[in-house]
Amino acid sequence: MSNKAPNYFFFLLGGLLSGVSFFSSIFIPLSILGHYLLIQGLFHKNLKFGSLLPGWLFGFGFFITSMHWIVNPFLVYEEHKLLAPLVLIIFPSLMGLFFVIPCILIKQFINFQRINEFFFSKILLISFFIFISELLRSNIFGGLPFNLYGHIWIFNENFIRVTSYIGVFGLSFLTILWIVSIVLYLIKNDIGFIFPLILFPMFLLSFSTFPVKEEQAEPKTIAIRVVQPNIPQNKKWDRTLFQEHLDKLLKLSKKNSNKELLVIWPEAAITGFLDENEDLTTYIKKNVNENTTIITGGLRREFQSNNFKVFNSFFIITKDGLIFYDKKKLVPFGEFIPLRSLFNIFKLTPGKTDFSKGDKDEILYLEFEKEKIYFEPSICYEAIFQTFNTKKVELLINITNDAWFGNFVGPQQHLTASIFRAVEKGIPLVRSANSGISVVTDKNGKTLKKIGLNKSGFIDFELKLGKNDTFFIRYKNVILFYLIFITFFVSMLGDFIIKKRKDLKIF
Repeated sequence: MSNKAPNYFFFLLGGLLSGVSFFSSIFIPLSILGHYLLIQGLFHKNLKFGSLLPGWLFGFGFFITSMHWIVNPFLVYEEHKLLAPLVLIIFPSLMGLFFVIPCILIKQFINFQRINEFFFSKILLISFFIFISELLRSNIFGGLPFNLYGHIWIFNENFIRVTSYIGVFGLSFLTILWIVSIVLYLIKNDIGFIFPLILFPMFLLSFSTFPVKEEQAEPKTIAIRVVQPNIPQNKKWDRTLFQEHLDKLLKLSKKNSNKELLVIWPEAAITGFLDENEDLTTYIKKNVNENTTIITGGLRREFQSNNFKVFNSFFIITKDGLIFYDKKKLVPFGEFIPLRSLFNIFKLTPGKTDFSKGDKDEILYLEFEKEKIYFEPSICYEAIFQTFNTKKVELLINITNDAWFGNFVGPQQHLTASIFRAVEKGIPLVRSANSGISVVTDKNGKTLKKIGLNKSGFIDFELKLGKNDTFFIRYKNVILFYLIFITFFVSMLGDFIIKKRKDLKIF
């Protein structure tokens, strides 16, 4: 290996290419190329800044391309636009630190100079170090499990069905293992890279080709209507347009049918305190069919002494009254300001008061056609976080407002993470988004119907419910330990066999 220092631009380029791979399935090869640039660069002896700068440059590039849309919320209102360039630099700079960790560990524990020695163990260790960084960024400081390695397979539900057995982090670990395997074969100029390139996708497809037999009991069905009003974000909180926005929602919700119907509106569809306005709930009930149940986002508050709490809430408007769930996972700078005394200028949503976290159970039920239907509600990006409630749940309902995130890949990436929750649980997903993307998926993550970005309309569907009883839900992320142990055993066995063959000179 050359003693000449590598060109540090290639570490940045590697991150940029890897981030682009989340735009579309046709860009998946860019992730392999990006990691090739990173790992090959780490092989060099003469890294003047150690592995800290290469890791940070790769991470900066990864997040500035894959999550550039994080700047869009700062472009909605005039008073925030001056902050947009600052956010575009600060966010990837901080998130890039997560890639410093695996690069330091790789440089410390992997002997690159003799790549053929313990080759499979090196693949495993490099993969494990990268995977640890993904776990960290998904869980610490509130967590940000966007654009996980496993998410690149979202283009076809047959490739993600394995998630119902090993979860999205299990799929991420195997995906990293797949990428690193190809990279190390390429570095040693070995045509053997073709083997992992083909084998892993075939492995994923096998879970859809030979599905496990299920009980033959007829699943329950529910008639739903998903409403997407497409109200511009800069007009959404305009009080003079409140009635116009409400009437648009009601017009999209009416249906000439005697059958019971569940209608789902998006996050904060009601821009007010719904539980404090009985006239408003009465008006809504009068303007939809009698057999219609409305789910909507709105605001709620609680008064305590001289103070009060505000909640971003999920409401069910029934014939008998209101049922609510308060959002538990709040968006930093959107719904609350961390270290408010320092960062108050970054608050994006109207109003000076931070939202409070809810504490109600996340499992709700509907009385629907004389049966109880249990579902898990989520608001906005709550749906990207794993939940492990083992109670009877038959449906995942997500209401969101992705008008904040622009017209490119942000809304699609948000939807991708939400779909993985449904597959892990083995239940369908119903998602109402203000400006898109609204969808109905089955329990395997297949999109049954959708409304694209910046369109107004609705989806009608007779949806089969699920069971929340997958292999993954039963055993949770404990499966990761077994998965890593099995790959460790196979790697050690492979290296042992190769060493024995060399010692015996059997070729």
